[in-house]
Amino acid sequence: MMHNPHQHGWLFRFASKVLKYFLLGLFGLGITCLLSIVLGAFPLFEILISLLGWCLVRITVIVVCLMATAVVIESVR
Repeated sequence: MMHNPHQHGWLFRFASKVLKYFLLGLFGLGITCLLSIVLGAFPLFEILISLLGWCLVRITVIVVCLMATAVVIESVR
């Protein structure tokens, strides 16, 4: 059975894109933190973590809730 690219609903496609770019952003942040530690800019690492810590937690919760909602709605369809 061939899958139609538009088989999933718009919410699931949107949630997938949000998750993809969120994970890409986390990967970039991880590389930035790793490079700042390796290059000896530890204060930069501390500033990044203190500024983005709570924001990342909140964004993670929002992305997980969005994905869960999309999965539930897709399974009901």
